[in-house]
Amino acid sequence: MELAFRGASSWMMLDAYRWIKNGKPFEYTSYDNRISQQPGRGSLVVTNPKDEDLGQYQCFAYNEWGTATSNSVFVRKAELNSFKETDGSQKTVQAQEGLPFKLACHPPDGWPKPNVYWMLQGDQGQLKTINNSRMTLDPEGNLWFSNVTRFDASSDFAYTCAAKSLFRNEYKLGNKVYLDVQQTGISPTLNKHEPVRQYTTRRNEVALRGRKVELYCIYGGTPLPQVVWKKNGSTILSSHRLTQDNYGKTLVIRRVGYDDQGSYTCEVSNGVGTAQTYSINLQIKAAPFFTEEPQFQNLAEGETAVIRCKADGTPNPQIKWVHNGKPIEQAEPNPRRQISDDSIIITDLTKKDTGNYGCNATNSIGYVYKDVFINVQFAL
Repeated sequence: MELAFRGASSWMMLDAYRWIKNGKPFEYTSYDNRISQQPGRGSLVVTNPKDEDLGQYQCFAYNEWGTATSNSVFVRKAELNSFKETDGSQKTVQAQEGLPFKLACHPPDGWPKPNVYWMLQGDQGQLKTINNSRMTLDPEGNLWFSNVTRFDASSDFAYTCAAKSLFRNEYKLGNKVYLDVQQTGISPTLNKHEPVRQYTTRRNEVALRGRKVELYCIYGGTPLPQVVWKKNGSTILSSHRLTQDNYGKTLVIRRVGYDDQGSYTCEVSNGVGTAQTYSINLQIKAAPFFTEEPQFQNLAEGETAVIRCKADGTPNPQIKWVHNGKPIEQAEPNPRRQISDDSIIITDLTKKDTGNYGCNATNSIGYVYKDVFINVQFAL
């Protein structure tokens, strides 16, 4: 594991580095040889990480002209716990032919959040993935049968919920579940049921700009219901960024943007009874992002420095300025320095104005930070 600091400008000749952990000075030399600093750099290298290494780290690089600050790095332990019930036991559940059905999964905790899915497990332990238009996995790990057929009954296999950690490259299995299908005695072609809602995304959904969002519209019924997606009343066409998965039951937007905000409706029908509709109001929020970043400046005494910083986001971000690693409010008073939300203006520069100036834009979603070196040269 490596904690790397790369925030200092190449124009600033660095003399020393220091780290803080959870807001307090972090003296890595007081630890054993597990923690070392790369020669000529501020990066910390942690070998054989332990629980005591978890926490929030931040690096400061400084010399006689100022201090540069890195972004905070939060170190967590990757783990995948076991299912709460993994005693090897098995159970049999009953479902009726032709009707919708749900197999519930209670996945284990883990970091990052594990991927959850269902498998078919043979009597000899062999595993097989499920790929069936009638069976759909929801985000919570439950398996929904749009309708149950007699062929879903367990004979030489069991249904098993699984959790996988991509980071740790391992997976855990839950207990076996056997499905007993109660046949109705009616011909499958005559056993029809109108659409019924099973799992849908909440009606008011919030997505983060730049992330992937999945909108679910899982309905049961016999025959298998068909889904048509619309946005603000217009049918949605698939593209490289917007697709439909799970046989149309999931609408996927790969990198959601402000233009994706609106009302999404799924129309569900199977030729039996009344067609169903369900609407989702999608709201887009965004962590702060720079629309104008502060830039390195190499100026002479007597000139004026204008350091600009603008950011956007939802909710609107608040901008705070940093000078040499500390809030600018704690900097030495300077009557030649004017501070506003989007700029710092320093007139009649002197060599003492040399230093690092950072812009931190924050809202309830996150933050973005950048500091730059302002170099003031002696006038000729």
